[in-house]
Amino acid sequence: MKAELKIANPESEKALIEYQRDFEVEGMILGLEKLEDECELIVSLYDEKGEIVRSVHNTKAGSRKMWLDHPDLITYKEELDPGKAKLKEYGFAELIVKDLHDPEASFHDADIKAFLSDRYFRAIIVSASDVKHGRVFESGVDFTDEEGKPYDVLPCGEYELKVELRYKEEILTQISKKITIGIRSKAAIVRFNPLKHKERMLKWCKENDFSIVNDTLPGYLNPYLGKWYYHMGLLPYYRSNDIALYQNACVHMFIYLCDETSTSYESELAYLEAQGKVKDEKTFVAYHYDIGEAYLGKGKPYYREAVIKKFDDSNLQLYRLDIVNDKAEENVFDLSEEAIDDIIYDLNNIKIKAGKTFALSGVVKPWQFAQQDYILKKDNTYEIRNTIDEIVYSFEREGKVKTENRKLNMLRIDKEPIGRSVFEFYNLFKIDESYKDKHLKINIKAIDRYGCSENAQKEIELDVV
Repeated sequence: MKAELKIANPESEKALIEYQRDFEVEGMILGLEKLEDECELIVSLYDEKGEIVRSVHNTKAGSRKMWLDHPDLITYKEELDPGKAKLKEYGFAELIVKDLHDPEASFHDADIKAFLSDRYFRAIIVSASDVKHGRVFESGVDFTDEEGKPYDVLPCGEYELKVELRYKEEILTQISKKITIGIRSKAAIVRFNPLKHKERMLKWCKENDFSIVNDTLPGYLNPYLGKWYYHMGLLPYYRSNDIALYQNACVHMFIYLCDETSTSYESELAYLEAQGKVKDEKTFVAYHYDIGEAYLGKGKPYYREAVIKKFDDSNLQLYRLDIVNDKAEENVFDLSEEAIDDIIYDLNNIKIKAGKTFALSGVVKPWQFAQQDYILKKDNTYEIRNTIDEIVYSFEREGKVKTENRKLNMLRIDKEPIGRSVFEFYNLFKIDESYKDKHLKINIKAIDRYGCSENAQKEIELDVV
């Protein structure tokens, strides 16, 4: 048998693995049509002295023994993958055990967490077993060495990763790769949906050297059927690895489509809030689009590309004012723009015809809330007791003031719903005929669940014609 190995994950030529997290080793097997069941994969990690500090191995046959009934496993619904047959074929190294009749007896053994197929391989390299031995969060899996002893955290430094494919003790092929375990100075929290936003974010992060980890993190199950519906895998374990990216770095967060069920909101940002890091620009910086989207109005008179801005001294920023039609809905923005008749970007010069409906759209930067309002749960998300809750509008006309409270949590639609945004709003207002030839002042203020506001206020004026 003649074969060749390629390592795809860690991805970069000299990968940086964040200190305090586990990492996945994944790659392709080329040159063979089929592997024998006795073929064995061995993945080893060597330190600067050339000593093996971690080793994982399994045969092709052995790697089929996956504990698919693990109580914490989230995967596709039964009707999409009956009996998880396609998952078993795809492989999830985290679930591999020695005996399917007694999976708990060997589930914690890190030395067997390797999956091997005819075309590709995957393996998990554990850094620290638990918080006591150096993790940021508990993993929920407590992987240990083959003797049941916990691993101490892998120290920062240079390492060599070596992957071997063997058959009956003969080395068929092998490959090695240099990696670094270290601490990033800058990290990013961004969402990658929809596509035009993803393209802009990838470019922006590259230009500013904001670290984005493209490698799959242990515990996360990629959408093996092709379509993503929700996060899958052993999610407490995934979050315990993800959070290591934000432990020591200055975090640059782009406030866009931050859904309340996203890792960005309920783990990453919540962790920063719980640590008191949001209040300090040395540890947290937030950004937004000036108009709310990567671009708007393609092929229309109001076409404009967004400028990415850091939040200024106000935690509330207005994107724009949309003149909308009957298709518009409160706190819903359809990226098709079919509900928009026109857009006013210059909010210092607003003129609106009486009888029209407009939408005020904007974003609020999360400020530092009380740390005790963020309570870490067993699944490594937080119970969040305080956040931005409402937008308070005060309308002043001829000395009279009328106040309305509206919600945030704007829903974006890209042919289908793609998520709600905790910190963005799209609030509709009808200007009836009684306002004709009147001047209107609107004060806009964001408040939290306790009714407090921290430097989150704007005022605009408009003439009704």
